[in-house]
Amino acid sequence: MLIACLDTSTNTASFSLFKDGEKVLSLSEECHKGASKLLPYINDQIKQAGFKVHEINHWKVGKGPGSFTGMRVGIAYVKGICYASGASFEGVNSGFGYIHSPLVQDKKPGQITYFHDGRRQEVIANTFSITDGVWCESSTQVLKISGIEKNLDHLGTLLTSMDLNNFPEALQEKLISIETIDAGFFTLLENQIHQNTSEMDQSCEPIYVRPPVFVNPAVK
Repeated sequence: MLIACLDTSTNTASFSLFKDGEKVLSLSEECHKGASKLLPYINDQIKQAGFKVHEINHWKVGKGPGSFTGMRVGIAYVKGICYASGASFEGVNSGFGYIHSPLVQDKKPGQITYFHDGRRQEVIANTFSITDGVWCESSTQVLKISGIEKNLDHLGTLLTSMDLNNFPEALQEKLISIETIDAGFFTLLENQIHQNTSEMDQSCEPIYVRPPVFVNPAVK
C-alpha cells in the first residue's frame, strides 16, 4: 500500500511517501508564495522513485493552521489527484508534523502547544494533549505575544518555527525551536476511513482561527 503525506501550510513544504509502512521518499522544499510551483516537482520526484502518482492509495494532507494560500493549494492538489485516481484522502491538523519530533518527545510532555506566526504581534497557539498514549487536538486560539506568559499553565511544552527574537527574552528560554514540519509524522495517526467523498472533503476543511471579514467594494 502506498500512502502519501503532504503539508504546504508553512513556507517550507514537506512531502513523504510510504510503501507498506516504509518511507521511500522524503522532500522538504522552500515554497514561500510558490506552493503551486512545487507540486510538479513532487510529481517528478515520485516518478524518479519508481512510482506513479495514480498508484498512491491514500493521502494525508495538512489543513493548517497556517498560510491561507499555501494550505489551500496543497489541499486542492490532493483532492484533484484523488478525484482522478479514486484514492482516499483525509485532512490532518498540521501541528502533528511537529509534535512527534524526537526533540519534543524526549521531554515526555503531556501537553504541547505549537506557536504559528499569526502576524499583528500575535501567534496561533495550536495545543495538543495526550490521552491513553494518543495525541489529540485540544484547542486552537489566537494569543497576543505579550500575553503568552499569562497562559503558560494551560499550554504545556512550547515549540515554534518562528524566529525566537519575536518573543520576550524570558519566554525564549521556554521555547523549543523546530525548523520545519515533517509530514511523515502524519502516518503515526490512524487512517480515517471516510464513507464517501463528502466526508473526505469535510475532513479537509482548513483550520481558520479568525472570523472572515467582508468588505463592501467601493462604488464609484
